[in-house]
Amino acid sequence: MFEDGTMTLGVNYWADHAATRMWSQWNAEEVEKDFKVLADHGVKVLRVFPTWNDFQPICAIHHAGRAEMDSYETRMFETEEHCPDTPAGYAGVDERMMERFEEFCNLAEQYHFQLIVCVLTGHMTSRLFIPRALERLNLYSDPIALKWEARYIDYFVRRMKHHPAIRAWESGNETNCLGAAESSEQVEVWLRYIHSVFRLADPSRPVIGVCGLDITAQESPWQSRINAALSDSVTVHPYNMWSKAGIEEFNGIRNLFYCAAQCSALEQITGKEAFVEETGLWRPMAVSLDGLARYQRGLLWNLWAANCRAMLWWCAFDQEQFDSAPYDWAWPGLEHGLFRSDRSPQPGAEVVAGFEKFLRSLEFRALPPAKKDVLILAANRDLVHSSYILARQAGWIPEYQSPEEPLRDASLYLLPSAKARGLLTTRRWEALLKKIREGATLLLVWDDTYLSRLNEVCGAEVVFRRERPGSERYEFGGFSLTLPRPVQVVFRSRGAEELAHDSEGNPCFFRNRYGKGVVYTLGFPLERLLYNTAGLYETDAWKIYAEVLPKELPLVLDSPFVTQSLHPFGDGRAALLLVNNSMKPFSGRAELRSPWSCLSVRTDAPEEAKFENGTLFLGENAGILLMLKEG
Repeated sequence: MFEDGTMTLGVNYWADHAATRMWSQWNAEEVEKDFKVLADHGVKVLRVFPTWNDFQPICAIHHAGRAEMDSYETRMFETEEHCPDTPAGYAGVDERMMERFEEFCNLAEQYHFQLIVCVLTGHMTSRLFIPRALERLNLYSDPIALKWEARYIDYFVRRMKHHPAIRAWESGNETNCLGAAESSEQVEVWLRYIHSVFRLADPSRPVIGVCGLDITAQESPWQSRINAALSDSVTVHPYNMWSKAGIEEFNGIRNLFYCAAQCSALEQITGKEAFVEETGLWRPMAVSLDGLARYQRGLLWNLWAANCRAMLWWCAFDQEQFDSAPYDWAWPGLEHGLFRSDRSPQPGAEVVAGFEKFLRSLEFRALPPAKKDVLILAANRDLVHSSYILARQAGWIPEYQSPEEPLRDASLYLLPSAKARGLLTTRRWEALLKKIREGATLLLVWDDTYLSRLNEVCGAEVVFRRERPGSERYEFGGFSLTLPRPVQVVFRSRGAEELAHDSEGNPCFFRNRYGKGVVYTLGFPLERLLYNTAGLYETDAWKIYAEVLPKELPLVLDSPFVTQSLHPFGDGRAALLLVNNSMKPFSGRAELRSPWSCLSVRTDAPEEAKFENGTLFLGENAGILLMLKEG
């Protein structure tokens, strides 16, 4: 789909004049007007949605005396016409819609767009667009539904696979929302079936999996590793308003790392290419238009640094002018667009255009990967996000894997807020201990943890545990933290070195030799506490990570919000990416460490990012690229 180290920019597209009714109210002239403004602003990829009930308008005719859902005959349209004796008729597909879609693809090719086609678009903005014949059926398991789904996909793909504008196929838009999946087994069977239909019809194009970072079945039956095993690419649709990611300022570090954390972790956990296929927000409740534009700039810089490959904004145009469902329902957001409903650009559209122009101006096409510092065994997506923020503040480049998978090699392992056994089986825990005994380092963050032989491994033991709502002050060497404390756990050393204490003098941070390696134990669930409370990423909490592995970054500067990632080319040159993840501009001394020297300075916003004579200026959410030479 997308080359390593590149960033492709796109949108999720509904026509400005009709949105979800664009196929029934087809107007090629209006679509071309849309395409012109999108192309003028650096958009390269469109994710598009043939609404299922428009393209396969089948209805079931029932026979008296038969079971309620046992259809006697399938016809088409509200007028109940016979299915024509053609390949389209056999599939229950309206050939007029296919002609419109081909005209759409011809226009896309003319404007050099590449299309991700979500064939089975039965869900959009929490409304279902299901063919009448299939309503009330289980779309993941009912044989009638499965038959018509396969016929539709097979005909659509074979009919359109000749077209060069089509980049990839996708089952639909968030097809995990077509109903309630009964189990991960049902999900696997459905995905295997549907993706096989795509591949039989067109072996030449990638098939994109259903969106989401779901590490285990405890999070969702749509587990990422099952989804990835049956797909060529996987995606995330991160929206901060649905989770704890949205409890702070939209332009702050928590939200600016949300997409990068989810996307990079998904690729690392599954081993399949991942990209941000949708992201956006309910704009009026969260941020001003100029603030949103600054956020979009920081988002793009962070995604590029994390090798997230592509960003497709939700969506192309505002939709406040429609009075059809779901837009006239009481709750949907209507102002998500990169452009207004009159096609004029929002400030963010100019940011996207400027970033795409900046990428094209570079002397290299792809950014090399940054070297990973830590392997994080996170049990859920919230711990991924929280540990990602802290790791980046500490200067670390994190890598993620599921605790349920075979352990990869690393010099530093992190178990963030390891509730119970942190999803580690005995076999996986013993494999991790073997790595430590052979010389690796482990940071274990306690959260009522009960892995085996912890007294020996950590060199410390629990004296008592009790519920004690309130807060606690922890004293570390050189800094202190005051954090919520719903549960008090008191520890004592059994040979480990004590590195920090609470306000009552009880040790809470330990370092213990274990074989040839070292185990650090933090006695409170740092990542979980920070994630559930606004404002705590602005404290010195990241310094706990930095104490375990102090990272000497290329640029000496004083801010945990200006993050650095070094991307070596292998010829003595390296790209250093700096991103300001704060709502406040940064201005101050910034000295390059030996042996680095600066060859050139590049940015998408010269008025917002400058580096000269050892002084760095980065405006709110701005980024800058320093090309360095070693020696």
